[in-house]
Amino acid sequence: MKIHASLSGFWKKYCHLSTKFTTVNLPAMNTCLNCDLTYNGDFCPSCGQKATTHRINWRSFILQLPQSLFNIEKGFWYTFKELTLAPRKALDGYLAGKRVNFFPPIQYAILGVSLYSVLQEFWPIPFPELPEDIQDVQTYNMGYEIGRLIRGKLKFFWLMGIVLFAMPSWLIFRKYNFTEHMVLSAYIIGHTAFLGVFSLLIYALPIMVNPLIYLLMGAYYFFLFRLPVNSLGTLASSFSVVLLGFVLFFMMPLFAYWYQLLFVL
Repeated sequence: MKIHASLSGFWKKYCHLSTKFTTVNLPAMNTCLNCDLTYNGDFCPSCGQKATTHRINWRSFILQLPQSLFNIEKGFWYTFKELTLAPRKALDGYLAGKRVNFFPPIQYAILGVSLYSVLQEFWPIPFPELPEDIQDVQTYNMGYEIGRLIRGKLKFFWLMGIVLFAMPSWLIFRKYNFTEHMVLSAYIIGHTAFLGVFSLLIYALPIMVNPLIYLLMGAYYFFLFRLPVNSLGTLASSFSVVLLGFVLFFMMPLFAYWYQLLFVL
């Protein structure tokens, strides 16, 4: 009996299994937006994609601006390839959160415009001399000064062009918010500038007056927003975006010229 009592005490003290169960909170599993891997943590262990992404808004756009302007990151060739072969899939994916492999949009636009402008310097177009019998010297001089102003602040005007082309794009195609249309505008401007480099082999027009740039921009808007049931309407809307953006774009240096004329000079 003593032995039995001792064993019973030992069992109760050391080996008894409690009938109470403890709830264990397991970490939530994430599915990578970029490569579809299921994992725990803040970053995908396979490709580095962040676990949480948010819709692009003014705050995220402004926070990314210094990084886009001053940091050189990986992803240029991937971005160039995807925007060339599958622009709609690439940009829809980027806006949905698949951003780890992409070159930043503002930096992409600046790099494209800069490359075009530098290469165009190798084939400069001589500015036409003032004819002796010209009647409107004042208009000629205004055009010359506006051209000089654009040439001196080209990157600034194209940065503003991102906003100016995004405005009609947002008004006509209401699929995304305005800052997301700015991202699309930046990628389209940058990529058409890269593709426009090949036109320099034929004739070295400045980027702001190269019709191929604007034709490519219209084509890209069409491919991004094409509707199978109304392709012709989408085509008209796409080139309306480019036309309105073009008008706003060229009004900007005109206003800058008038401002200098009235308040600076």
